[in-house]
Amino acid sequence: MTETGEQEVHTDELDSTGRGTSAAEARPDGRIASLARRSPTHRTRRRSFDRASLTARWEGLDAKRAIILALVISVVALTLAMPVRTYFSQRAEFDQLRAGNDSLRSQVTDYQQKVNEQGDPAYIEAKARERLQFVRPGEKALVMMYPGDDARIAAQKKAEERARNPWYGNLWESVATPPNAK
Repeated sequence: MTETGEQEVHTDELDSTGRGTSAAEARPDGRIASLARRSPTHRTRRRSFDRASLTARWEGLDAKRAIILALVISVVALTLAMPVRTYFSQRAEFDQLRAGNDSLRSQVTDYQQKVNEQGDPAYIEAKARERLQFVRPGEKALVMMYPGDDARIAAQKKAEERARNPWYGNLWESVATPPNAK
């Protein structure tokens, strides 16, 4: 690219004779209207050309402008940091609340089903028979007593009593009582 002061002339806009494109071929934005005239290596030439101009601009940047640019970028980053952080935290909270609402809806459905079941006379009768061991008039109640229930209950009481004792009492009892007597 050659700077002429008023306009820029790109090397890809020059035809084979070295002249610029005519006004009929150029668009108002300065690019060539016909893409067919460009060579296939136009993109690579253009890319390397842009890198060269970018390098030239970067080298022409003085320290004062670099500091001001860094300051502006940091102010913009700091200005945007809090709203972005707030957005993500509110988004996470919204997702938690949505999950909580879903679980509450599930619980409401379960409780509604329980209320509907408890209004059913057959359910009430079944629970009364199971928990309270009610029988209908004319029926005979039969309670099964399994052997060993008394021994199991006594062993549970002894274990609870042993757990309530201090450790040194349990130690003395284990030393003082012979193993056969237990």
